Amino acid sequence: MARIVVLLFILIATGAASGQTPTLCPWASVGTAERLLGGEVSLSAHVEANGTGSCSFTRKDGDGASAIEILVSGTDTRPCPQDSVKLKALGNEAVQCRLSTSASQKSDRIAGRIRRVFFVVTLTNIPGATNPEPSDPRLADAYAASPLERLAEQVVGNLY
Repeated sequence: MARIVVLLFILIATGAASGQTPTLCPWASVGTAERLLGGEVSLSAHVEANGTGSCSFTRKDGDGASAIEILVSGTDTRPCPQDSVKLKALGNEAVQCRLSTSASQKSDRIAGRIRRVFFVVTLTNIPGATNPEPSDPRLADAYAASPLERLAEQVVGNLY
């Protein structure tokens, strides 16, 4: 009888522990998002068994909302215009673009491919998400990565 009680206790405890597993994003951490967005974030993630899915980190404050969105898919959605800036060393065919859906909402995006997996990393309403072009090209640091590029590098690294 004691064995049955112990076994039942173990099964109930295991079930309760698995029900409390926090939602995780396999491509970026909550800490990274909080550092980029400047404070506490909420996470919404949906990841399929085949490794595709999406994560959304959102921070709301008095000035509105800022967000990070990561999409990993088996199909190319072509989220940037054809004449977008091409980036090197971020997988294959990586491009960067800026999209404005309204005067108050601006999104900076990097999209590319790793093998047969496509990724899109978007930062919304984050000042300084990309490095501005310097007025004097001689002052440009060829190795300085913007916050958007650093996040895209992390996503790409986690896709390998």
